[in-house]
Amino acid sequence: MQAKDIFVGALHSIADDYAKAIREFEKSRDLFAQLGDAAEAAIAEIWAAQLLPEVAKVAESRQRLTAIIANASSRKFNLLIPTAHYWLGVSDYRQNAFSQMSRNYKTALRLAEAGSNAFEVQHVGEALASYYSDLGELEPALAYASKMLPGKDLYYQDQSQFWRDKGTLADLSLKLKLFATSLSFSKEALDIAREEDSPASLRVNQNLRNVANAALAKGDFEAALKYADESKQIALQRKASPENTQIIAEIYLLLAGVKREMKDCDAALTDYDKALELYSRLPEFTVSSYQIHKGKLFCFEQLKWPDDFAAELKTVLALSEEYRATIREDDSRQAFFANEQDVFDAATINAIEAHDSQRAFEFVEASRSRSLLEFVESGKPIAEVEKDFASVARSLSLPEIQSRMPEQAQLLQYAVLPDRLAIWVVSKTRFDLVLKPITAAALEQKIDAYQASVIGKGPEAAVRQAGRELSEILIPPDLDGAKQLCVVPDKSLHQLAFASLVSPAGKYLLEEFALFYAPSSSVLALATENARGKERSGEESLLSVGNPDFDREENPNLADLRDAEAEAKAIAVDYQKPLELLGGDATKEKFLRDFASVEVIHFAGHFVANRQLPGNSKLLFAGGKLRTSELGAYKLPKAKLVVLSACETGFERYDKSEGAIGIARAFLALGAPLVVATQWKVDSEPTKDLMIAFHRNRTEQRLPSAESLRRAQLEVLSNEKTKAPFYWAAFSLFGGYANY
Repeated sequence: MQAKDIFVGALHSIADDYAKAIREFEKSRDLFAQLGDAAEAAIAEIWAAQLLPEVAKVAESRQRLTAIIANASSRKFNLLIPTAHYWLGVSDYRQNAFSQMSRNYKTALRLAEAGSNAFEVQHVGEALASYYSDLGELEPALAYASKMLPGKDLYYQDQSQFWRDKGTLADLSLKLKLFATSLSFSKEALDIAREEDSPASLRVNQNLRNVANAALAKGDFEAALKYADESKQIALQRKASPENTQIIAEIYLLLAGVKREMKDCDAALTDYDKALELYSRLPEFTVSSYQIHKGKLFCFEQLKWPDDFAAELKTVLALSEEYRATIREDDSRQAFFANEQDVFDAATINAIEAHDSQRAFEFVEASRSRSLLEFVESGKPIAEVEKDFASVARSLSLPEIQSRMPEQAQLLQYAVLPDRLAIWVVSKTRFDLVLKPITAAALEQKIDAYQASVIGKGPEAAVRQAGRELSEILIPPDLDGAKQLCVVPDKSLHQLAFASLVSPAGKYLLEEFALFYAPSSSVLALATENARGKERSGEESLLSVGNPDFDREENPNLADLRDAEAEAKAIAVDYQKPLELLGGDATKEKFLRDFASVEVIHFAGHFVANRQLPGNSKLLFAGGKLRTSELGAYKLPKAKLVVLSACETGFERYDKSEGAIGIARAFLALGAPLVVATQWKVDSEPTKDLMIAFHRNRTEQRLPSAESLRRAQLEVLSNEKTKAPFYWAAFSLFGGYANY
C-alpha cells in the first residue's frame, strides 16, 4: 500500500510542484520494483519521465522515455508505448525538433488507435491539432481535432481531457479568426481549472495566459493585460524553480506582445529582454526564442531605430534558418514560412529605405521558394529530401544570379509590400529597382477584378483598359524586346496572366515578348542549367496521354474529352519516338512506368484541383487517379519538358513564401526544367489547336519552347472567335530558359 499511497501523492503534487512529484513517482517506482510489480513500476517511471522537461531536464526525459519504449516492447506493456511516444514528442517540441515531434505524435496516435486506447487517441489528437494550428495548417488541425471528441462507447471522460480539449478548441478558433469564440473556450477552460485546482495552481496560471492571448487577439488590450498580470503575480509568489522560471518567461513574452500591439514599444522591449534573460537560465528550452526576437525586431521598426533593427534582423534570420532545418515536410514549411513572411517584408522595406537595392533584392530572394529550390538542387525525390535534416538549400546572391543568367533572357522580380510595390529589372548586365506607390491590398483588388473579367469573358474594351492600367503599374517601359522575359511574381501577382496585359501601344505583352515564369531567381538559374544539361541533338522521345477513361461515377460532372484524345494523337505524329496512352489504355500504372524514361511528357485530360490541400489534387487516369503527393516518390532524370494540358495545373493557390502552388510546381521539383501549365479552366477545342501548334513549332521550326508557346497563343489570338484572352492567356511556361 505504501507504494500506491506515494504514487497517489505524486499525482496530487503535479498541480503545484513538479520537482516534488518527480521525486515521489521515482520513490513509488523503486518500491513497486522491490515488490516485483514491473507493470506498476513502469507506470510510475513514465509519469516521472514525462515531467522532467518541466524542470528543464529535456535530455534526461528523452533518454528515459526511449528506455521505457524498449522495456515496454519487450514485456508487451503495450499501453505504455503510445504514451511514451507522445511525451517524446513533447520533448521534441521544447527543442524545436518539429518534424521529429510530428513523427512521435503520429506513432503514438497509430498505436493508440490500434490498441483502442481512447484516452491516448484524444490526448494525441489534441496535440496534433495544436501543432498544425500553430503552423497555420487548419485542414489537418481540424481533422485531428475531431479525434478529441469522445467515442460513443467511452464510459468515462477524464476532466483533464475536457480541459485540454477546450484549450485546443480555443487555439483553433483563434487561427480561424473566431476571436469571441476563442475567448469563450479559453474562459471555459479556466473555469474547469479553477474548479479542479487551487487558485494558484500551475493549470490555473496556464489558463490565465490563454485567456490573455484570446483577449489580445480580440483587441481587448485591457483584459489581456489584466489576465496576464494576474498570471504573473501568481507565478512570482511561487518558490524559485526551473518550471516557474519558464512560466514567468512565458508571461513576460505575453506582456511584451500586448504592449507591442498597444504601440508601447519601450515597455514591450523591457519585457522581451526580461523573457530572454529568464530563458537563458533554461538552455534546453529554445522554442520561444524566435518569437521574442521577432517581437523585438518589429518594435525597433516601429521606433525607427535602424541600427537596432539591423542587429536584431541578423538574429531573427539566423533563427529562421534553424527552423527551416527542423521543419522538413513541404506542406508544414509552406505554412510556417508564409506566416513569417512579414519578417522578410520588413527587412526588404528597411533596405529599400536605406537605398540598398541589392540587399533588398537578396532579402526577397531569400524568402522565395526555398523548399522548391532544395528539391531542384538535390536531384533526389521529394520524399527523400524531406527526411534529410542536414540539407537546407541557400538562395543565390545577386552576382551569382547574374553570372548564371543566359544572355537571351531578362527578368522582372516583384515584391508586393504592405505600402508599395518593388520591381527589379535584372539581366546579366542590368540591375534596376522601380518602386510603385500602391498598397498590397489595392493591387490585389485590381488583380482580382481584372482576372474575373478575363475569365468571365468580359467586354473587350473594359478588359483591355484594365489590362492597360495594370501594365502601367507592373511593366517598366524600357525592357529589351530582343530578350525573353521571365516573370518572378509575388503574392497576388501569381494569379495574374501577365501575357494579357496591354502596353501603351495597345499590344498585349504576349505580342511583344516570349514570356515564362519562375518561382524565384535562384530556381530560374538552376532550372536553366538543368535545361542546358538536357540539350542534345537527335529526336526527342514523347509520352502522350490523351483523354484517360476516368471513373464517371466518381466524377459525374466531368465531360468526356474527345478533343484531348485527338490532341494527344496529333502531337505524337510530330515525334519520331512517341508512346501513346489513350482512353482505357491511359492508366496510372502505365504512366508511372513510362514517364521517367522519356524526354517530353504531354498529358491531355482532367485535373481536379484541391485548393485547401494541393497534395490531394489529382490527374485522372483510366481506372484510377494520381495525386500530386504521390509524385514525391519519383524523379525525372530525362524529362526536358512536361506539358499539362488540363484545367488549373499551373495555379491552385499562392503561398506567401513558396509562390504558386500546384502540380506544375511538383513536376519542377521532380527535375523537369520546363513545365507548360494552365491558370484557369480552359475550353477543350481551342486548347487542342493551341497545343498542336505549340508542339509543331518545337519540332518542325525548332523554336525554343517559350517562343513556340507564344506563337501558338498568337495563332489562337488571331482567330476572331478565340481572340479574347480567356482562350489563350491561361497557358504559361514555368521553370528556366531553354534553347529547345
